[in-house]
Amino acid sequence: MERLWEWVTYRAGLATATMAALSLNEFAILVGIICTIVSCGVNWYYQRKKYMRDIGARIHGE
Repeated sequence: MERLWEWVTYRAGLATATMAALSLNEFAILVGIICTIVSCGVNWYYQRKKYMRDIGARIHGE
């Protein structure tokens, strides 16, 4: 249990130090980049799912 709290404390300190090193504009840019990457990944996943469904429909003659 003690190791868990050490890990949590270390990560919280690292996150706080990282956020303190960034200005508000830099932080907003970082959040925007992360959101764009996540959005691209979600879009790719669902487009691939749709493509695989369409291929399956063509193979089975539906």
